[in-house]
Parts: sequence; C-alpha cells; structure tokens
Amino acid sequence: MTIRVKLTALFALLFVVLAGVLVTTAYLFVASATTPEAQQAERQQLLEEALEEQGLTAPGAPDGGPMPSARPDDAVALALEQIAQQARQNVLDDLLTRSLVAFALSALIAVGLAWWLAGRVLRPIDEISHAASTLSERTLDRRLPEAGADDEFMRLRRAFNGMLARLESAFDSRQRFAADASHELRTPLAVLRASADNVLTSARPSRQARELAEKVEQQVGRADSLMTSLLTLARADDVIHTRQPVDLADVAAEVVSGASPRATEAGLVIDLDLADAPVLGDPVLLERLVANLVDNALRYNAGAGGWVRCRVWSANGRAFLEVSNSGPRLASAEIPALFERFSRGDQRSEVAGHGLGLPIVARVTQVHAGVIDAWPGEEGGLSIRVSLPARADGDG
Repeated sequence: MTIRVKLTALFALLFVVLAGVLVTTAYLFVASATTPEAQQAERQQLLEEALEEQGLTAPGAPDGGPMPSARPDDAVALALEQIAQQARQNVLDDLLTRSLVAFALSALIAVGLAWWLAGRVLRPIDEISHAASTLSERTLDRRLPEAGADDEFMRLRRAFNGMLARLESAFDSRQRFAADASHELRTPLAVLRASADNVLTSARPSRQARELAEKVEQQVGRADSLMTSLLTLARADDVIHTRQPVDLADVAAEVVSGASPRATEAGLVIDLDLADAPVLGDPVLLERLVANLVDNALRYNAGAGGWVRCRVWSANGRAFLEVSNSGPRLASAEIPALFERFSRGDQRSEVAGHGLGLPIVARVTQVHAGVIDAWPGEEGGLSIRVSLPARADGDG
C-alpha cells in the first residue's frame, strides 16, 4: 500500500467514525424526545399553559400529577395511542433510512476528497521522487524550486538540493583529477620516450643500453596508452557530453582501416559488414568504443590464421555494432569480470594491456543509453554486441 492509499484510508475511517457517532446521536435524541412519556408530558404542559391563559385549571390526578393515561376499556383512547406509537416508529424508521443513505453518500464523497487531499499533500514528495528517479551523472546540475512556504517540504527540498550540489562537486573533482593527472603525466612520459629514442638512434649504443632503452620505450608506450584510456574514462564520466549525429558504419570503417596493417602483420583477417546505423552521441567516445572493441578482438586472438568480424546495422529503432573474434575458449562465468576496470581475466594476463578497454566500452555504452551483450564463441573467442538508440529523423 502506498502512503497515499494509507492516508486516504485513514481520512475516510476518521470521517466514517465521526459520521457514525453523529447519526447515532441524532437517532437516539429523536427517539428519546418522541417517547409516549415525553410526548404526554409535553402535551400536559401545553394544555396547562393554554388553560392558564383562559383562567382555567387543567384536570389532573387527585394528587395534582399529570393526567391519567387511557383506561384499558377506553377503545378510542387505545386506538389513538397505537396510532401515535406507529407514527413515532415510522418517523424513526424514516429518519434512520435517510440518515444511512446520507451517510453512504457522504462516505463516498469523503473517500474521493481524502484521495485528492492525500495527493495534494504528497505532491512535493512525488516531485522529489521524480527528480531522484531521473537523476544521473549528466543531470546533477538540476535543482528543485525552493519558492513557497518554509515548511517541512521546503526543508526537504533544500536538503535534496544540497545533496545534489555535493554530488556534483564530488563528480567534478574526480573528473578534474583524472584529467589533470593524465595530462601532467604525459610530460615525463614524453621525456622518457625521447631519451630512449636518443639511445636507440645513437651511433654505437652498448647492448645493455639498447636493451634498457627498448624496455623503457615499451613501458612508456603502455603508460601512454593507459593515460589515453584514463582520459577517455574521464570524458565518459563527465556530466555533460557532446551530442552530434554519428553513423556507426563510418566510424567502424575508419577504425578497421587504421587497424588493417596491424591485422595483416599478425596474420589475421578482418571481415567487415556495414550498413547505415545513425546515432546521436559523442563522436570521440563512440570512436573509442569501436576502436577498443577492434583492438580487443585483435589483441586476444588465435594468432596467424585467426579472424575478426565487425558488423554494423540498424533495426527496430536501434543501432547495432557487433565484433567477434577467434581465440582461446572462455567460460560464460568469466565474461562479466572482463568489463571490470583493470581486470584482464585469467587467460589474458600474459597479453599486453591495462584492463581498461572493455570497461571503457561498457561506460560509453551506458552514457549513450545503450545495452551491451557478450557471449563466448562456439569454437573459442568472444562476441560483443552494442545496441544504441538510433537517431530519428530531425534529431541533432
């Protein structure tokens, strides 16, 4: 039961109790006021007052009490008394019937008014819950209006806005730190790379110096790739993203074209199947999404004679990108761990990588309101499918 239903039931129950007390009290009051004794006493009083105005004295009992009731042998008096009692009972029955009908109608009206009143009272709560349900990293700059009476709901709005401000500040600080740290680390990495290149291009470097320079250059390359991935994650975690018309087919064609020399060198075949798949999103992030999928498929492959398939198409208002590859067998239980940051899986620890490729794919898919699925191939390898909302005509 929702709070609105509970409040409605509470208000309706309160009305029913009060209305029941009112109907019972009115019925008992009328019933007591119309008893034969009360009516006889009222008639006696009215008769005495009328006779006194005429200077007469009303007949009564020998002791001065009220007039005696009809005798058992007085048929006319008994008949009149029965008629009076029947009339009284008819009046009480009619009063009870009308009261119950009025009570039922009032109860129905009270339930409707209680439902409306509960909704009006809880409207600020609905606004806050709606704002919370639509909240994401991209909408932390939204605030609830704070105009109105300074009541409990206003204090709740202020507390909610304060929480949003703190969350926005925390997200901004984290993103700035990742971006600034990545940029700052590029400078010493560039210096190390230049130093290693100087050693390798010198006239007569010693064997030990050459080995050291090659190792330094290799590690600098990995560190530079890590910085690029961190910058991509910082961009994906940003509150505000660029939204431009992008065709996944064009992006995939460009990425595969750039990766073809690497595939040829490794003895791998890339099968490309492209159809129009227009979406609305961040071009840089979408390019990195496709590039990471292709790089992952090339990196974790079966070697010479292996293959990579890249398909792009659209259907039913969705744009699809699917990348499959040959490679070592994977268990379905191992796949979720591949999308965790800095996790490369048990079978991938010997392959160069920093464990951010697929997590970036998952994050970019998430910020574009997409869905990602992955499953192992029947003969080994991995298939990954990304589904994004297709761009409607007129968007962008």
